[in-house]
Amino acid sequence: MKKMLLIGMLVIGGLSYGRDFERRESQELQVVQSVSSEDQSMISRERTEGNMEVYSEFHRDLENMDRGHENR
Repeated sequence: MKKMLLIGMLVIGGLSYGRDFERRESQELQVVQSVSSEDQSMISRERTEGNMEVYSEFHRDLENMDRGHENR
């Protein structure tokens, strides 16, 4: 009888641990995905800001070249 009770407790404990492990694993995966999403959005913003700087410098150089030709 004691062996059956011990086996039952081990089975129930194992099932409970497995279920909790799966839930924690899915929660950790959600956290990792949200961090990855935030990183991607930050990288995208940095790229956009960098592109805008290059774009504005390019147009500034074009305007300066045009002014140089007009002054001659």
